[in-house]
Amino acid sequence: MLDRLEQVINKATLNSKDFLDIRYSYSMGESFTFRNDRFDSVSNQIIGGIAIRALIDNAWGFTSIVETDKEAILNAVKKVIKIAKIGSKYTDQERGISDKWVFEVKGSTKVEIDPRDIDKETKFEKVMGIEKAARKYSDRIVEASSTYQESHNHEIIVNNLGTKVENEIHVIRLMKNIIGREGTKMQNVFDSTGGSGGWELIEKWIPEDEGIKAAVQAEKLLSAKKPPSGSMNVIMDSSLTGVYIHEALGHSAEADGIIAKTSILEGKLDKEIGISQLNVYDDPTIPSLRGTYEYDSEGTKTKKRTIIKNGILKGYFHTLETATALDMEPKGGGRAMNFNVNPQARMGNTYIDSGDMKLEEIVEIAKEGVYLKDSNSGYVVPAKGQFYFNCQYGYFIEKGEITDMMGNVGMSGLTLEVLKNTFAVGDKWDPEFRGSCGKMGQWIPITGGGPNLGVSDLVVGGTM
Repeated sequence: MLDRLEQVINKATLNSKDFLDIRYSYSMGESFTFRNDRFDSVSNQIIGGIAIRALIDNAWGFTSIVETDKEAILNAVKKVIKIAKIGSKYTDQERGISDKWVFEVKGSTKVEIDPRDIDKETKFEKVMGIEKAARKYSDRIVEASSTYQESHNHEIIVNNLGTKVENEIHVIRLMKNIIGREGTKMQNVFDSTGGSGGWELIEKWIPEDEGIKAAVQAEKLLSAKKPPSGSMNVIMDSSLTGVYIHEALGHSAEADGIIAKTSILEGKLDKEIGISQLNVYDDPTIPSLRGTYEYDSEGTKTKKRTIIKNGILKGYFHTLETATALDMEPKGGGRAMNFNVNPQARMGNTYIDSGDMKLEEIVEIAKEGVYLKDSNSGYVVPAKGQFYFNCQYGYFIEKGEITDMMGNVGMSGLTLEVLKNTFAVGDKWDPEFRGSCGKMGQWIPITGGGPNLGVSDLVVGGTM
């Protein structure tokens, strides 16, 4: 396939400033959910085809096809060039792709045990064991579900600047969601494991132990106190720090939003936006995390990306186009969900780096407030810097000590205010937020993380 794409590129009629790339993408995977003693869904997915795009005279043309023979690809290339030329009549915005970032290599996720070699029965037993153990533990567990997912993506990217990259990404995940109820009071517990790699990432997760652990936590939450409401000191755990830094800051640092002037970080490069103890990175090269990959969907090698250094904004997430426009290095930030869509400026493994404070020290400084744990869901408005996140539970902080447990609780605030109002950075960061990130209809695997983070004047509230 690589030779075929290269042959087509060589036949295209292009000028020196034109850009053309062809991306073959083939993805296969499977997922199944076991809920309340039955399989709720079992699916196998295969999606594959070829994406072609061209940048001609400052305008893009794009199409995708499922045919993979040379003639079909060549016809699609001609179509895309024609679309771009028509579009160029209606734009005067300067756009281009630099030839600085050309790669010719093969890359792949490290896999010790290929999950495609594991029989279905073994996978089913993992999923069923979690759910059954949780429900069996207590009649107050009214719903239990567990889900298994694996995906295998093969991309080949060729462009007219000389890039020839073949890359494989393998992602695996095992999730559980347990709901407890007593009267009208309901609490849920969610957790997951896995990442970029193979069966070895979930092999040691003992289903029965995980089911019971979640059921025990759900029962505890049914007896937990009602969350407080109002503005107060908040300590975020690694999971909540991870979802905050991904959602509230990370999306604001995507360079397409910077260029479009729809981000709160526009115009703030090399300016102080947080306390000097804050360092934020995104590193897709960290082994085994959900957002780990070697080469992006534009064939660019990934590197560790510095977003904030000592409180100063230092970088963004880039595609080849945004990196060219802002004269920065892309570092592998162009990710596409499949062959039907264009690469976008996206994150990988985003985290706040460790500081030097123990949890006990942060609690002592906070004196009064809450310690929130295990992010659950939320949303952010990058243009305004507003966010709201749900947490599965938390604890009261009273007189400098962690005291009673509280149930499901929410937290809201403004991104830049959090960066300025941070008063403590914990001494160990963990990649606890393992999820999927959506942007303009595209979903990709990511990781967020950080240490315990102490922040003043956050709005907390919840109902039980």
